[in-house]
Amino acid sequence: MAYWAIAAVLLFTGVAAPVAILMIVLKLMGRGKRGRHPYYTQRDQAAPVGARTTTFQEEPSTSKGKGRKKSKAQQDLLSKLAKDGKRLTQVGGALAICFGMITLINGVENLWMLPDISWYLSGILVPLCFACGGLGCLWAGVRKNKEARRYRNYLAVIGTRQSIAISTLASASGLPPRRVRDDLADMLGEGILPQGFLDYGGDRLVLSADGLSDSQPKEEAPSQPLHQEENAILTEIRAVNEAVDNEKLSAQIDRIGVITAKILDYQKSHPESSPQLHSFLSYYLPTTLKILRAYGQLEDQEISGENIAAAMERIEGMMDKVVDGFEKQLDLLFQGDAMDITADVEVLERMLAKDGLSGQEGMTLGL
Repeated sequence: MAYWAIAAVLLFTGVAAPVAILMIVLKLMGRGKRGRHPYYTQRDQAAPVGARTTTFQEEPSTSKGKGRKKSKAQQDLLSKLAKDGKRLTQVGGALAICFGMITLINGVENLWMLPDISWYLSGILVPLCFACGGLGCLWAGVRKNKEARRYRNYLAVIGTRQSIAISTLASASGLPPRRVRDDLADMLGEGILPQGFLDYGGDRLVLSADGLSDSQPKEEAPSQPLHQEENAILTEIRAVNEAVDNEKLSAQIDRIGVITAKILDYQKSHPESSPQLHSFLSYYLPTTLKILRAYGQLEDQEISGENIAAAMERIEGMMDKVVDGFEKQLDLLFQGDAMDITADVEVLERMLAKDGLSGQEGMTLGL
């Protein structure tokens, strides 16, 4: 209360009104006690573990495994924050509009006082200070409303988790990690998160004892071996072929299977070719198999309807182009190898000619 009394006295003195406005804005901003975020202090000191933001108390064992729900206290605090922001926005907006108009009217009426700037300012200083105070309240209210929305988003993302990475919250909220850390520190300090701490070493928010084990890095599960995926593709080609009765089409499917096996073998021995094969493996091959499966289903209908016959004929007519496209894809893979081989052959021929070993007699060895 003493703080607000001093600010009010300074405001009505006129001369010190700007100082009073600054005091009011700083108080509303709530930045008076906020210094440098402990994350960066700890990072500079190379601290290996996290620092607690609030006193952490382990939950009773009976509550382990149960989802953590937003308590009534959390809801009340968020509601209070939103109401304070709304009230400040309304009051600040009213003050800014009212005293802004008064300042404008006084400024126009006192234009005759110019060029004596001090006399002119004395006539508009008081309403101008109130208008600035209103703008400060308006800004603080908008800020509190935004904070309430961010806090609700954080709680929604956290859900029943016992710990969560700061990067996860930052990605979900679309905010920089530094802002998220500051917000979480405020939530812990204001009791919106009643217990827990920020693990600055692991860059995580830990909310319970269970979260301590969750925050430990887990080994990634080994990826599925590549040969299993290759076998699945070749198995699918064989299954499609077995479902087709047309002998010519079946032979073309066999050819596709042989070419695909060679392409997959090349990819296995040349992993750098994966980007080049992306379109083939993700679109051309799956689409071809989809069309061939549809052909097998059409054959099973055992009727010679106009639509069925036209669709089957269309598929049969395109298969020559498909096989030709698969062969060209395989040929393109060896384009670089072919160029290297050609270059090596040319070098070898020049070396043989230089050393006189390119004649028909060839190279003889004396024993």
